[in-house]
Amino acid sequence: MRIIGGTLKRRQLFFPKTFLTRPVTDRAKETIFNILGGRCRSAAVLDLFAGSGSLGIEALSRGALEICFVDSAKAATNCVMRNLKMLTLESSSKVIRMPVLKAIDRLEKKTKSFDLIFLDPPHNKGLIKKVLHRLDHSAIVAPLGCIVVGHSNQEGLPNFLKTLRAERSTKIGQTFVSFLSKAGSL
Repeated sequence: MRIIGGTLKRRQLFFPKTFLTRPVTDRAKETIFNILGGRCRSAAVLDLFAGSGSLGIEALSRGALEICFVDSAKAATNCVMRNLKMLTLESSSKVIRMPVLKAIDRLEKKTKSFDLIFLDPPHNKGLIKKVLHRLDHSAIVAPLGCIVVGHSNQEGLPNFLKTLRAERSTKIGQTFVSFLSKAGSL
């Protein structure tokens, strides 16, 4: 696994060697970041279910100012911290080890908001709908924020969201990636 663009292009990343983590392929990252275009520049980014942190680190490589990684698995957060240290990105990053919904509550209490949120949970566990419903009512999504969701074809997006709109969805291999925006920002 490697960084595919930006200032850290071609640098290798560590990833947790566990069945609980599904690394994002280079092809998927390339598609995601081509669609996002320049949205990473100067952005505050949140990487939920971070795994190795490859999506958030890719955003930092492409100009994001700060990133918060969230994962409940010790192996995942240790891997993220290892990657950040190896790439000397600790000063622009924060790693939170706790369940995602609790982390969202904590970030809300700190009145933190994010321009770009990556949401790539374990597939077919019902997590996408729970987290998107929570984000739909959360101030942590910036007014023109974008959420990038990785999901399987068996687990779609919620049918109704109040403030978030599905703008685009694309199939990459066996996975779908959907882009949601707040107030039509894509």
